[in-house]
Amino acid sequence: MAAAACEEKKIPSFRYSLSKTVAYIVILAIVLVLVNFLFGWASVDDMPVFLQQYSGILLAVNPYLQYIQAGLIFVFGYLAVNAASGVVYTYFRQATEHATAATLRTITRIAGIAVLLALMTSIFNVDPAAALTVGSFGGLVVGFATQTIFTHVVAGVFLLISRPFTYGDMITVAGQTGTVKEIKLMHVVLETEDSTKDILIPSGSIVTQIIQKRLPKAILKPARTLLILEAPVANAKKGNIVTFAGKLFEEGGKPLSGKTVGIYDVDIGRDDLLVSGVTQTDGRFTIEWKAKKTDAFDNSAEIHAKFEGDEDHRRSVSKQYIITIETN
Repeated sequence: MAAAACEEKKIPSFRYSLSKTVAYIVILAIVLVLVNFLFGWASVDDMPVFLQQYSGILLAVNPYLQYIQAGLIFVFGYLAVNAASGVVYTYFRQATEHATAATLRTITRIAGIAVLLALMTSIFNVDPAAALTVGSFGGLVVGFATQTIFTHVVAGVFLLISRPFTYGDMITVAGQTGTVKEIKLMHVVLETEDSTKDILIPSGSIVTQIIQKRLPKAILKPARTLLILEAPVANAKKGNIVTFAGKLFEEGGKPLSGKTVGIYDVDIGRDDLLVSGVTQTDGRFTIEWKAKKTDAFDNSAEIHAKFEGDEDHRRSVSKQYIITIETN
């Protein structure tokens, strides 16, 4: 657990990694332009007047210009490749586990170095066909090494975008049936119906298979609701605060949030609203009431909670409780 937390802290932000990549490329471009301007002159006559006084040094460096350019491209190019691989890792780490993101980071680094080698060969005026061969060979090596991985990664991205199923769906695919537990880039994790094991199905296999998705049971609207009022105190002094707590949820168990629940006193032929409150995200509510007499003839208050219902949910009433109001 501690190692996982440490790993999470080491993940740089996507914006930071992307900024580093762009910065290295921009710096490389500026430095190359500057170096070419200073040392790219073949003779004193070609130089601007303000540089001619340094012609000795500039012309002495000119024969080595391509080596300087190659060195700059290698250094800043390598830094840019590392930063770009960090961008890939940070981006995919948000959607998948560390192992998959780290693999993609390595693949990006290998591909970037292959491109960097192709650029290096072109700087030394190597035959373009040879440069192309180097790049092609690097691409071929990367392609063979990562063919299966890329197949599953692309399929995983397709599943995340198209969403033929989502978390919690019961599906049958590749001969396996279970509830969708996780959708990763490389695998989809199904939990078996008896909850005894997890099944990992490669993403590349899923996109080529027929997927059977079990439809959820239809819920008739307005849905039936259940309102539970927890037993309040049996006795309360006049003026003291009485707290009413409970929960509102659909018959299927889904909590209802943002719904108004009223606390009522039962009188002859009618309900008198004492106080009301709103349910939280988990469907629970906590409502405070300043105790007072609600009946002119006795000191008892017959209390229950009520949800009036709405377009999607039916009305519901809780169990009734009696609170004795002490006036002395």
